[in-house]
Amino acid sequence: MTEFLPSRGRTRVTAPDVALGIIVLGGAVAMTGIYLDTAWHRTIGRDSFFIFPHTLVYGGGASIFFAALGAIAWATLRDSTVFGGPVPTLGRLRAPFGFALTAVGVLCVAGAAPVDAFWHWMWGKDVLIWSPPHLLLAFGGDLASLGVLCAVAAQRGRGVLARPWRWRLLMLMVLVDLIHRSHYVLAHYTMIPPTRTPDFYPFLAALGFPFILVAAERAVGRWAGTLAALLFVPVAVAMDLMLQAIDFERYTISPIVAVPALALSLVVSLRLASRAGAPAPGRAAARTTVTRARCDTPLLTGVLGGAAFALAFTVVETAWMAAVVGQPWPWGRVVAGLPRSLVAGAGSGWVGAVLGSFLMIVGDRGVDDVFGSRTRARRLGAGALALTVIGLLFTYQPQTYGPPMTVEELRLVSVETIKPQEAVFWEALLQEDWEDAPRVEVRSEGVIDGIPLPVGPAWCAATEAALLADLARLRFSLQINGTVVDLARYPVARVRDRSGAYCGWVGVVSTFQRASENRFLYVLEPTSADAARPARKTVDVKVVFKDP
Repeated sequence: MTEFLPSRGRTRVTAPDVALGIIVLGGAVAMTGIYLDTAWHRTIGRDSFFIFPHTLVYGGGASIFFAALGAIAWATLRDSTVFGGPVPTLGRLRAPFGFALTAVGVLCVAGAAPVDAFWHWMWGKDVLIWSPPHLLLAFGGDLASLGVLCAVAAQRGRGVLARPWRWRLLMLMVLVDLIHRSHYVLAHYTMIPPTRTPDFYPFLAALGFPFILVAAERAVGRWAGTLAALLFVPVAVAMDLMLQAIDFERYTISPIVAVPALALSLVVSLRLASRAGAPAPGRAAARTTVTRARCDTPLLTGVLGGAAFALAFTVVETAWMAAVVGQPWPWGRVVAGLPRSLVAGAGSGWVGAVLGSFLMIVGDRGVDDVFGSRTRARRLGAGALALTVIGLLFTYQPQTYGPPMTVEELRLVSVETIKPQEAVFWEALLQEDWEDAPRVEVRSEGVIDGIPLPVGPAWCAATEAALLADLARLRFSLQINGTVVDLARYPVARVRDRSGAYCGWVGVVSTFQRASENRFLYVLEPTSADAARPARKTVDVKVVFKDP
């Protein structure tokens, strides 16, 4: 029995088709949760683990995991012949490669959850996506998506995907998810354009996108990279409209990856056209030429395409920063950073060519036909993995801290309104022992983004009347790196947070920060000895500012 479900006509729905259908739906749910998660933290702040975006992410991930397990169970217990591509065996277990890789990726995502909880407990809020548990989650998600891509590639010409347009469409949908993941890793830049640096930001984009686009061109066909990038645009717009509808902080629509993707696809197309028009070799060199045509040409094409992407991305984003954001990049830094971005794009394109070639093999193309030999395939696969690791290592940028900031450097100004989730003191209010502990020690770190940073203390109560009564018998004080700040100069902004609590925030914000490690010492104490509530409380915050 090769069909999982009977169907009319010539199309037969098989077990892999059902599993892939569930995975696509679960992936859409998880993608929505990922977009909502960062916006949730910027709009509401960091809540408990069991918030709605996390439910979507892990609920979607769970459906993907169990669908992959179901495919493995079907191959083991019922029929493995409905699965294309390699189906490794371990004893009686038969695990179709793509589905097995997907399951491993989801396990990495699940493993990031307890690490993330521990990280927050130890260090407080992290710098958006750039923390070890978040990067572990991103790695697991990428691994799962690559597994799904392999699973779809393996089903080419089988079951529901017997029709070529269906197979191409599903491949493009998975590629869109991979583009989304590279886009998400750039969250600090995609959400806040003024933080976009003229050197490191294009370098990260050159690492993260070309390998996906070149793999698409190699495995799916010409212009597939551009088409996948174009399909990502309505996804980004839909997520933006969703966040706008619920009044959440939104991403920017840029970077529009489709523009540099067009440059990449154009280079690939021109290269293929030039190879098609090349004169035929003589018989003596035929075998060598065929091998190079099958392997060397796609690799060189990937290198050139990746470099074209990096160049186009830098040009487009330089123009965008000047014309739209209104913060032109210094030309000196753009030119200085361009060589590194070009190298990163070329290396990423090379990896993409190898990945695309392996996807062709998973889709039942012969190894010799694609690579020339199995030995060559192993060497290029190992080289691609090594190059990937090298690229990731170069993303590590050790932070150099200057001395602690002075009060004058912070450029404190008075404000009438406060956005609590952006405030240094917000982390203290989230502590479980906030209500009872006389002393609270927390850590707050963040990337410098140019947004005014609230640095004043706060007090919250269940009702507005209780808040006014507490504020009347409460005195705030603040020392920044040992220097006293006169808080009497600043108004108290009353804010009602989303939990319904009424809070009074001292309206003082810093309009400038530089990379440094600082100590903010807050004291909240009653104004008279007979005041029973609130009791004296000390909040010691280590405040770390990092360069973008």
